[in-house]
Amino acid sequence: MAVHRPVRLPLPSFSSSALPFRTFESDEFRRLHESGRDPVFFGLNPGHRFSHPHCRWGLFYLAGTVNTCLWERFGDDILNAGSPVSGSIWTRRQLSTIRVSKVRVCDLTDENVRAQAGVDLSALHHTDLSVPQAWGLAVQNHPNSFDGLLYPGRWDGQPCLGLFDRPGLRDGLTVISTVELTVSVEANAFLAEKRIALI
Repeated sequence: MAVHRPVRLPLPSFSSSALPFRTFESDEFRRLHESGRDPVFFGLNPGHRFSHPHCRWGLFYLAGTVNTCLWERFGDDILNAGSPVSGSIWTRRQLSTIRVSKVRVCDLTDENVRAQAGVDLSALHHTDLSVPQAWGLAVQNHPNSFDGLLYPGRWDGQPCLGLFDRPGLRDGLTVISTVELTVSVEANAFLAEKRIALI
């Protein structure tokens, strides 16, 4: 008989939990996006991890490294297709470096914060997106008025950042550089190291 662990959703007590802030004074993150599009854009895509349809503020997703960006976007394609990645999608993507300044987030990469919040990694990475989206909504509605949440990437465990489009938050986001994915040294190294073919 199959044994199932509990799926951990936000409890009513979450809103009164004394969660700490983690502040980014001036830190650089990476963003993978469609070519020709402004790198800084927020939305509530139902296919995105923490974008609950009842969120008041749209979300903007970033990653700490190019490697993490690529895994988050292409990881399912790589596993589903046995390594090939769509060349037409790859050639229509850009990588931007974005400086994040003066934002305060809920740090779910910290095991102590997760314990205080009552969430485990399986909930944050659950394949039923309604589970992590419930956490995205709960963090957004927490009385601390977090600017976003820091969480471990699903593929390599490295930090990813989801920011909420609260008033004034965009003032702390600065695009440092943008390059085509096809000419990125780090992106091409990713393809070579993982032996990924573009088709």
